[in-house]
Amino acid sequence: MVHSMRLFPKMVDPEYWRRLWVEIKLVGHLMKDGRVPLYTKAIPFLVGIYLLSPFDLVPDIIPVLGQMDDFGLLVISLSAFIRLAPPEVVDDYMPRDMALKAQINQ
Repeated sequence: MVHSMRLFPKMVDPEYWRRLWVEIKLVGHLMKDGRVPLYTKAIPFLVGIYLLSPFDLVPDIIPVLGQMDDFGLLVISLSAFIRLAPPEVVDDYMPRDMALKAQINQ
């Protein structure tokens, strides 16, 4: 088990999961905000439909890859949605500690 986790080192880090949870909550706030354009709000909606649909790029029958493509698509779409949302709206909802870390990393 530990050997297989070396392939995905970020998934072991608790900070990764905390940041992902913050991004999920941020997407929820941005979806409710009227200042975010509708075409941007379509991204999480379309990804949600894909995840619920019976069609997959990689079938779920393949043990690990079947679930990883769904998870990867979810993470990529969250990131794209946040980046396409107006920065001032994102700043309104971004937690202060995450905003400070983003400034430090730039």
